[in-house]
This record gives sequence, C-alpha cells and structure tokens, in this order.
Amino acid sequence: MRRLILAGPGAAMALGLALAALVPASPAAAYEFTGTFPGGNCRQMAATIPGAQLWYGHFTGRRYSPWNYNFIEGRTADGCFRTKAQCDNWLYQWRSAWQLDFWNDYCVKGWPPAPRGWAPRTMVPGPK
Repeated sequence: MRRLILAGPGAAMALGLALAALVPASPAAAYEFTGTFPGGNCRQMAATIPGAQLWYGHFTGRRYSPWNYNFIEGRTADGCFRTKAQCDNWLYQWRSAWQLDFWNDYCVKGWPPAPRGWAPRTMVPGPK
C-alpha cells in the first residue's frame, strides 16, 4: 500500500485551493471601490424623510497630493443617507481614496447628529 505525502508550500496551496472549491460561494459582504461621491443633502432629505430616520455620515482624512507627493492635503465630507449600508459604503469609498490618517469618520442615526463632544487625542506615554 502506498501513501501520498504532501510536502512543501506548493502542495499546501494546492490542497487549500481544492478545499476552497468545495465550499459553496455566497454573496460578498465587502464593498467594491467605485470612487468617492457626495453624500445626500441633509436639509433636502429631511424635508421629505423624518430626520430621525436618516443616517448622517462624516469623514475627515488626508492623502498625499497626486500632483506633489511632498504635499499632504486634507478633506472633510459629510452627507445623509437612507440606510446604514449606504452610509457605510460612502465611508468605505472615502477611506479608500483618502487613506492617510483618516481619524474622524463615522455614521450615526439621526439628523442633525447629536454633538459628539471634544476630547484631546491621547497618546501612550513613553519612557521618561
């Protein structure tokens, strides 16, 4: 009786691909980058939809300038959406295009959004 011995990274990769082919495919929950787009006008949307049912999205981030990599530019965008999924997709698009140091991005239910308060950024204290 002979045994098949799988050895090496190539064999492991082949086994992984074979097993992955056996798993039924399901719809992906991930977003696809399609480019940034403006959010909905909150005032106009609140005229037809109660503000408490809207989702408010806010993004602030930075990126290296496409015309000069020695320059970092910042951007802030906001808008309203009918569903959380639409708001999350909008945030994904902005995070993908402005990947450097996005720090103030969120989706919250209701417009106008409740004040978030201000607090300084905290840093892990280093050795003294």
